[in-house]
Amino acid sequence: MTTQTITVLYYPAELAIKPLAEVLYDLEVGVNGRVIIPMEYKEDKIIVAVFKGEVELLNALGDRVAAECNDVA
Repeated sequence: MTTQTITVLYYPAELAIKPLAEVLYDLEVGVNGRVIIPMEYKEDKIIVAVFKGEVELLNALGDRVAAECNDVA
């Protein structure tokens, strides 16, 4: 069995402005070469992208909006 580490970029299903990223380790790779993300992980998420390996999200859409809202308050 082949496994792979991936980083998932997603939005929570409750309509968040800022995307989140999470690293998932040792996921099984299917016969087609694609990583199999468990269905229970996908629940309540809108997956935008899947990256090979560990990726650190430095800046994302919504970061400036959130910062500007905090500056106004």
